[in-house]
Amino acid sequence: MFRQLLSANITRINLTSTPPPEATMATPAIYQQYTETTFFVLPLYIITIIVGTVGNGLVFRSYLVDKSAHSCIFRFLIANLSVADLILCALFTPILLVYRSNASAMLIAKTPLCEGCIFLSMLSISMMYAIFPLLALHRKDVMLNPREPKMTMKQVQKIVAVFWSFCCVTSLGLVGMAWRNFLNENNTNPKFYRCLLINTEVDAFTVYFLGYSSLLYGLSIAITVSIYWTINKHMNSNLSGVNASADERHVTKMCFWIAIVYTVCWTPFLVVQLSGIFGQYSEVYFNLHACSSGVGVIGSAINPIVYAVMDPYYRATLLPFVKTANKNNKQ
Repeated sequence: MFRQLLSANITRINLTSTPPPEATMATPAIYQQYTETTFFVLPLYIITIIVGTVGNGLVFRSYLVDKSAHSCIFRFLIANLSVADLILCALFTPILLVYRSNASAMLIAKTPLCEGCIFLSMLSISMMYAIFPLLALHRKDVMLNPREPKMTMKQVQKIVAVFWSFCCVTSLGLVGMAWRNFLNENNTNPKFYRCLLINTEVDAFTVYFLGYSSLLYGLSIAITVSIYWTINKHMNSNLSGVNASADERHVTKMCFWIAIVYTVCWTPFLVVQLSGIFGQYSEVYFNLHACSSGVGVIGSAINPIVYAVMDPYYRATLLPFVKTANKNNKQ
């Protein structure tokens, strides 16, 4: 009798102490955005949207209007780079601005813009790093093989078309990985974290994103640096056949600085991503992610300024617009 009562009491205790299924599920970690972070990133986003959209828009417009530029490989590559920058400045950064200006509202997660963030950011950044080595190869042709260039305009156009197609497919693949993650019942991370490319742990989405990004980033930088190193070595030598044009040398330096600007701006973002998932992700990393994204996108606004400062062709395109804007403001 005593054993039966004891067994019944133990059963009753186990039944009452077992939490409901809802209680056993892990609650999602919602990290808070610091006020200092908001004040740091919002000006960067606004500058990127205004300066980047206008500047890159004018650069691309100059290519469309100037028929002579259509036969120039350099102008063609810069035009495609400006389109990639436009996607980032005019489409992706405004979404970042909406979210970071009121992070607690989680507005991005409630609209299709969430998946759009993933596609737009990956497409634009991928194209930037795909074009850099091609631009470097072209400058090598101009400086070291001016009489017998290895790349023709048709070849470059085909390569760029393949790059756009590849980057679109890869970006759509990342969106597909995100959907798979969103539909996973065991996933507790807020949807908008993935849309802002915030990775708090190593999973299939993270492996896809970081694997592809690191490979593209690493290969692009390695190839680009190697080519410019070769160009610089030959330019400083007395070998015959090297292009002695001061204008072409100046353009080559400009292309090198463009790659430097992108790399300096986006390296902090990649470092924060890697340190966040392989370390202990915390609220500090969440805020560092915001700051590094602000520094990253501002690179797309800096480039038109680099064009105008270092290339008379783009200076003639951009400065009249600036003068007209100043005149209208004074009136």
